[in-house]
Amino acid sequence: MRQHILNSWLVAALVALVCLLGVTAYAEVKNDLRPIACTQGDKGDRKLAATCAP
Repeated sequence: MRQHILNSWLVAALVALVCLLGVTAYAEVKNDLRPIACTQGDKGDRKLAATCAP
C-alpha cells in the first residue's frame, strides 16, 4: 500500500513538472514571436501589437 501511495506522488510530481515546463515554453515562444509579428508589417490579417516600436 505504501508503494502505491509513493507511486501516486511520483506521478503527480511528474505531471506538475510537465505542466510547468509547458507554461514556461509557451511564455518563451510568445515572447519570441512578438518581434517577428512586428517586422512582418501588414502581411497578415492581424494588426500590429501596441508594443511594436516604429
